[in-house]
Amino acid sequence: MRNIYEIKYLKYSATKYRNHVGISFFVVLKGKVMMTIKDESTFYEEGETFIVKHNECYKLDVLEGNIVVQIHLYESLIETMVPELLSNHYHLTSQSEIMMLRDQLIYLCCLNLTHKNNQNLKIMKQLISILEVYKERLFLKNHDCPIIHKNVNPIIEEIKDYIFEHYNERITINTFTHKYHLSESYFSKMFKEQMGVNFKDYLTDIRLLNSIYDLIHTHEKVIDISEKHGFYNVSAYIHSFKLYYGVTPKKYRDMIQNRNAQFARPSFFNEVDYEKNLSIDEIKFYLRHFEQKYTQTVCT
Repeated sequence: MRNIYEIKYLKYSATKYRNHVGISFFVVLKGKVMMTIKDESTFYEEGETFIVKHNECYKLDVLEGNIVVQIHLYESLIETMVPELLSNHYHLTSQSEIMMLRDQLIYLCCLNLTHKNNQNLKIMKQLISILEVYKERLFLKNHDCPIIHKNVNPIIEEIKDYIFEHYNERITINTFTHKYHLSESYFSKMFKEQMGVNFKDYLTDIRLLNSIYDLIHTHEKVIDISEKHGFYNVSAYIHSFKLYYGVTPKKYRDMIQNRNAQFARPSFFNEVDYEKNLSIDEIKFYLRHFEQKYTQTVCT
Protein backbone atom coordinates (compact mmCIF):
# COMPACT_ATOMS: atom_id res chain seq x y z
CA MET A 1 0.00 0.00 0.00
CA ARG A 2 2.73 2.40 -0.97
CA ASN A 3 1.71 6.07 -0.87
CA ILE A 4 -1.24 5.31 1.41
CA TYR A 5 0.66 4.82 4.65
CA GLU A 6 4.25 4.22 5.73
CA ILE A 7 5.90 2.95 8.89
CA LYS A 8 9.43 3.88 9.94
CA TYR A 9 11.37 2.81 13.04
CA LEU A 10 14.08 5.16 14.29
CA LYS A 11 16.71 4.47 16.94
CA TYR A 12 19.15 7.27 16.15
CA SER A 13 17.79 10.23 14.21
CA ALA A 14 17.49 13.96 13.89
CA THR A 15 15.39 15.73 11.29
CA LYS A 16 15.48 19.23 9.96
CA TYR A 17 12.36 21.35 10.30
CA ARG A 18 9.82 20.54 7.65
CA ASN A 19 6.23 21.36 6.84
CA HIS A 20 4.29 18.19 7.46
CA VAL A 21 1.93 16.80 4.80
CA GLY A 22 -0.60 14.25 6.06
CA ILE A 23 -0.79 12.96 9.63
CA SER A 24 1.96 11.12 11.54
CA PHE A 25 1.45 9.13 14.72
CA PHE A 26 4.50 8.38 16.87
CA VAL A 27 4.85 5.76 19.61
CA VAL A 28 7.94 5.68 21.82
CA LEU A 29 8.99 2.04 22.06
CA LYS A 30 12.06 2.65 24.21
CA GLY A 31 13.63 5.54 26.10
CA LYS A 32 12.76 9.16 25.37
CA VAL A 33 12.48 11.39 22.27
CA MET A 34 12.02 15.11 21.69
CA MET A 35 9.45 16.60 19.33
CA THR A 36 9.64 20.27 18.44
CA ILE A 37 6.66 22.02 16.84
CA LYS A 38 6.85 25.74 16.15
CA ASP A 39 9.95 26.11 18.36
CA GLU A 40 8.18 24.47 21.33
CA SER A 41 9.90 21.23 22.40
CA THR A 42 8.23 18.38 24.27
CA PHE A 43 9.82 15.19 25.59
CA TYR A 44 7.92 11.91 25.28
CA GLU A 45 8.85 8.78 27.20
CA GLU A 46 8.46 5.06 26.59
CA GLY A 47 4.83 4.05 26.16
CA GLU A 48 3.68 7.52 25.15
CA THR A 49 2.14 8.57 21.84
CA PHE A 50 2.12 11.91 20.04
CA ILE A 51 0.75 13.23 16.78
CA VAL A 52 1.92 15.65 14.11
CA LYS A 53 -1.02 17.09 12.20
CA HIS A 54 -1.33 18.17 8.61
CA ASN A 55 0.62 21.35 7.77
CA GLU A 56 2.46 21.49 11.11
CA CYS A 57 6.15 22.36 11.04
CA TYR A 58 8.12 19.91 13.18
CA LYS A 59 11.53 18.56 14.13
CA LEU A 60 12.13 15.13 15.70
CA ASP A 61 15.20 14.12 17.71
CA VAL A 62 15.89 10.55 18.79
CA LEU A 63 19.12 10.02 20.72
CA GLU A 64 21.07 6.80 20.33
CA GLY A 65 19.59 3.96 22.38
CA ASN A 66 16.03 5.28 22.15
CA ILE A 67 13.44 3.97 19.70
CA VAL A 68 10.32 5.57 18.21
CA VAL A 69 8.01 4.26 15.51
CA GLN A 70 6.43 6.71 13.08
CA ILE A 71 3.19 5.73 11.32
CA HIS A 72 2.60 8.21 8.55
CA LEU A 73 -0.78 8.44 6.81
CA TYR A 74 -0.53 10.24 3.49
CA GLU A 75 -2.76 13.15 2.59
CA SER A 76 -4.43 11.17 -0.19
CA LEU A 77 -5.61 8.51 2.29
CA ILE A 78 -6.98 11.02 4.80
CA GLU A 79 -8.62 13.10 2.10
CA THR A 80 -10.39 9.98 0.89
CA MET A 81 -11.49 8.66 4.27
CA VAL A 82 -11.85 11.53 6.76
CA PRO A 83 -11.07 14.82 4.95
CA GLU A 84 -12.08 16.94 7.95
CA LEU A 85 -8.95 15.76 9.77
CA LEU A 86 -6.85 17.81 7.36
CA SER A 87 -8.38 21.05 8.61
CA ASN A 88 -9.04 20.21 12.28
CA HIS A 89 -7.45 22.77 14.58
CA TYR A 90 -7.71 20.76 17.78
CA HIS A 91 -5.03 18.52 19.20
CA LEU A 92 -4.97 15.54 21.54
CA THR A 93 -2.43 16.13 24.30
CA SER A 94 -3.41 13.89 27.22
CA GLN A 95 -2.01 10.37 27.06
CA SER A 96 -5.31 9.07 28.46
CA GLU A 97 -7.00 10.45 25.35
CA ILE A 98 -4.60 8.59 23.09
CA MET A 99 -4.24 5.22 24.84
CA MET A 100 -6.76 3.38 22.66
CA LEU A 101 -5.26 4.97 19.57
CA ARG A 102 -1.77 3.85 20.63
CA ASP A 103 -2.89 0.21 20.85
CA GLN A 104 -4.47 0.44 17.39
CA LEU A 105 -1.22 1.82 15.99
CA ILE A 106 0.87 -0.96 17.48
CA TYR A 107 -1.51 -3.54 16.03
CA LEU A 108 -1.05 -1.94 12.61
CA CYS A 109 2.71 -2.30 13.01
CA CYS A 110 2.23 -6.02 13.69
CA LEU A 111 -0.04 -6.45 10.66
CA ASN A 112 2.57 -4.73 8.51
CA LEU A 113 5.08 -7.45 9.42
CA THR A 114 2.82 -10.36 8.45
CA HIS A 115 2.76 -11.93 5.02
CA LYS A 116 -0.65 -13.50 4.54
CA ASN A 117 -3.05 -13.58 1.61
CA ASN A 118 -5.49 -11.16 3.28
CA GLN A 119 -2.84 -8.79 4.66
CA ASN A 120 -3.90 -5.78 2.59
CA LEU A 121 -7.54 -6.24 3.59
CA LYS A 122 -6.66 -6.36 7.29
CA ILE A 123 -4.34 -3.37 6.97
CA MET A 124 -7.03 -1.33 5.23
CA LYS A 125 -9.49 -2.27 7.99
CA GLN A 126 -6.98 -1.20 10.64
CA LEU A 127 -6.24 2.11 8.90
CA ILE A 128 -9.96 2.88 8.88
CA SER A 129 -10.21 1.94 12.55
CA ILE A 130 -7.29 4.23 13.46
CA LEU A 131 -8.85 7.19 11.69
CA GLU A 132 -12.24 6.46 13.27
CA VAL A 133 -10.72 6.37 16.77
CA TYR A 134 -8.72 9.55 16.13
CA LYS A 135 -11.78 11.34 14.79
CA GLU A 136 -13.88 10.18 17.76
CA ARG A 137 -11.29 11.44 20.26
CA LEU A 138 -11.16 14.81 18.52
CA PHE A 139 -14.95 15.04 18.33
CA LEU A 140 -15.31 14.42 22.05
CA LYS A 141 -12.56 16.90 22.89
CA ASN A 142 -14.00 19.57 20.60
CA HIS A 143 -17.34 19.32 22.38
CA ASP A 144 -15.81 19.39 25.86
CA CYS A 145 -17.04 15.90 26.62
CA PRO A 146 -15.21 13.39 28.80
CA ILE A 147 -13.26 10.79 26.86
CA ILE A 148 -15.39 7.69 27.23
CA HIS A 149 -15.09 4.56 25.15
CA LYS A 150 -18.41 3.93 23.47
CA ASN A 151 -19.50 0.34 24.05
CA VAL A 152 -20.43 -1.06 20.68
CA ASN A 153 -23.10 -3.76 20.59
CA PRO A 154 -21.38 -7.16 20.09
CA ILE A 155 -23.75 -7.85 17.21
CA ILE A 156 -22.58 -4.70 15.43
CA GLU A 157 -18.95 -5.68 16.00
CA GLU A 158 -19.62 -9.07 14.42
CA ILE A 159 -21.39 -7.40 11.50
CA LYS A 160 -18.48 -4.99 10.95
CA ASP A 161 -16.02 -7.90 10.93
CA TYR A 162 -18.21 -9.83 8.50
CA ILE A 163 -18.51 -6.83 6.17
CA PHE A 164 -14.74 -6.29 6.13
CA GLU A 165 -14.17 -9.95 5.23
CA HIS A 166 -17.07 -10.38 2.77
CA TYR A 167 -17.80 -6.85 1.52
CA ASN A 168 -17.32 -7.95 -2.11
CA GLU A 169 -20.04 -10.60 -1.82
CA ARG A 170 -23.80 -10.17 -1.98
CA ILE A 171 -24.80 -8.61 1.36
CA THR A 172 -28.17 -7.14 2.32
CA ILE A 173 -29.89 -6.20 5.55
CA ASN A 174 -31.61 -9.59 5.42
CA THR A 175 -28.20 -11.24 5.64
CA PHE A 176 -28.12 -10.14 9.29
CA THR A 177 -31.78 -9.82 10.27
CA HIS A 178 -32.26 -13.52 9.53
CA LYS A 179 -29.09 -14.53 11.34
CA TYR A 180 -29.82 -12.51 14.49
CA HIS A 181 -33.62 -12.82 14.32
CA LEU A 182 -34.18 -9.06 14.19
CA SER A 183 -36.75 -6.98 12.36
CA GLU A 184 -35.45 -4.75 9.57
CA SER A 185 -36.65 -1.60 11.34
CA TYR A 186 -34.95 -2.53 14.63
CA PHE A 187 -31.73 -3.55 12.88
CA SER A 188 -31.65 -0.32 10.85
CA LYS A 189 -32.20 1.82 13.95
CA MET A 190 -29.59 -0.04 16.00
CA PHE A 191 -26.99 0.15 13.22
CA LYS A 192 -27.54 3.87 12.66
CA GLU A 193 -27.32 4.62 16.40
CA GLN A 194 -24.11 2.59 16.80
CA MET A 195 -22.31 3.57 13.60
CA GLY A 196 -23.68 7.04 12.90
CA VAL A 197 -24.58 6.05 9.35
CA ASN A 198 -27.18 3.75 7.82
CA PHE A 199 -26.29 0.20 6.83
CA LYS A 200 -26.41 0.68 3.07
CA ASP A 201 -24.15 3.74 3.14
CA TYR A 202 -21.67 1.98 5.46
CA LEU A 203 -21.45 -1.05 3.17
CA THR A 204 -21.07 1.16 0.11
CA ASP A 205 -18.34 3.17 1.83
CA ILE A 206 -16.33 0.05 2.68
CA ARG A 207 -16.63 -1.18 -0.90
CA LEU A 208 -15.52 2.18 -2.28
CA LEU A 209 -12.59 2.46 0.12
CA ASN A 210 -11.31 -0.97 -0.84
CA SER A 211 -11.74 -0.24 -4.55
CA ILE A 212 -9.51 2.82 -4.19
CA TYR A 213 -6.42 0.66 -3.65
CA ASP A 214 -6.88 -0.90 -7.09
CA LEU A 215 -7.65 2.45 -8.70
CA ILE A 216 -4.39 3.88 -7.40
CA HIS A 217 -2.03 0.91 -7.66
CA THR A 218 -3.23 -1.19 -10.61
CA HIS A 219 -4.15 -0.69 -14.24
CA GLU A 220 -7.31 -2.78 -13.97
CA LYS A 221 -10.34 -1.55 -15.87
CA VAL A 222 -12.99 0.30 -13.88
CA ILE A 223 -15.59 -2.33 -14.77
CA ASP A 224 -13.34 -5.10 -13.40
CA ILE A 225 -12.67 -3.14 -10.21
CA SER A 226 -16.37 -2.54 -9.68
CA GLU A 227 -17.16 -6.26 -9.92
CA LYS A 228 -14.17 -7.20 -7.78
CA HIS A 229 -15.37 -5.00 -4.91
CA GLY A 230 -19.03 -5.94 -4.79
CA PHE A 231 -20.60 -3.61 -7.36
CA TYR A 232 -22.32 -5.89 -9.83
CA ASN A 233 -23.21 -2.95 -12.07
CA VAL A 234 -20.44 -0.62 -13.21
CA SER A 235 -22.92 2.24 -13.62
CA ALA A 236 -23.91 1.89 -9.95
CA TYR A 237 -20.24 1.93 -8.98
CA ILE A 238 -19.51 5.08 -10.96
CA HIS A 239 -22.65 6.77 -9.60
CA SER A 240 -21.80 5.89 -5.97
CA PHE A 241 -18.16 6.90 -6.40
CA LYS A 242 -19.05 10.27 -7.87
CA LEU A 243 -21.65 10.82 -5.15
CA TYR A 244 -19.08 10.14 -2.39
CA TYR A 245 -15.95 11.72 -3.90
CA GLY A 246 -17.28 14.23 -6.41
CA VAL A 247 -15.49 12.73 -9.43
CA THR A 248 -15.65 9.54 -11.48
CA PRO A 249 -13.32 6.62 -10.63
CA LYS A 250 -11.22 7.31 -13.73
CA LYS A 251 -10.84 10.99 -12.86
CA TYR A 252 -9.99 10.09 -9.26
CA ARG A 253 -7.36 7.60 -10.45
CA ASP A 254 -5.68 10.25 -12.59
CA MET A 255 -5.78 12.87 -9.82
CA ILE A 256 -4.40 10.63 -7.05
CA GLN A 257 -1.72 8.95 -9.14
CA ASN A 258 -0.39 12.36 -10.16
CA ARG A 259 -0.59 13.66 -6.59
CA ASN A 260 1.02 10.58 -5.06
CA ALA A 261 4.02 11.06 -7.30
CA GLN A 262 4.77 14.15 -5.19
CA PHE A 263 4.84 12.12 -1.95
CA ALA A 264 7.00 9.16 -2.83
CA ARG A 265 9.20 7.86 -0.06
CA PRO A 266 12.42 9.67 -1.09
CA SER A 267 10.74 13.08 -0.80
CA PHE A 268 9.03 12.34 2.50
CA PHE A 269 12.09 11.09 4.35
CA ASN A 270 14.75 13.13 2.54
CA GLU A 271 15.31 15.63 5.36
CA VAL A 272 16.84 13.23 7.87
CA ASP A 273 20.26 14.39 8.97
CA TYR A 274 21.35 10.99 10.21
CA GLU A 275 19.66 7.78 11.18
CA LYS A 276 20.09 4.09 11.82
CA ASN A 277 17.17 1.81 11.05
CA LEU A 278 16.22 -1.29 13.00
CA SER A 279 16.44 -4.76 11.51
CA ILE A 280 13.26 -6.85 11.18
CA ASP A 281 14.32 -9.00 14.15
CA GLU A 282 14.90 -5.90 16.28
CA ILE A 283 11.51 -4.49 15.28
CA LYS A 284 9.72 -7.70 16.24
CA PHE A 285 11.60 -7.85 19.56
CA TYR A 286 10.71 -4.31 20.60
CA LEU A 287 7.09 -4.63 19.45
CA ARG A 288 6.64 -7.81 21.51
CA HIS A 289 8.29 -6.20 24.51
CA PHE A 290 6.12 -3.09 24.16
CA GLU A 291 2.89 -5.06 23.82
CA GLN A 292 3.64 -7.31 26.77
CA LYS A 293 4.30 -4.25 28.90
CA TYR A 294 1.67 -1.78 27.68
CA THR A 295 -1.04 -3.44 25.57
CA GLN A 296 -3.29 -6.48 25.55
CA THR A 297 -2.37 -7.88 22.12
CA VAL A 298 0.86 -9.76 21.51
CA CYS A 299 2.49 -9.53 18.09
CA THR A 300 3.05 -12.89 16.43
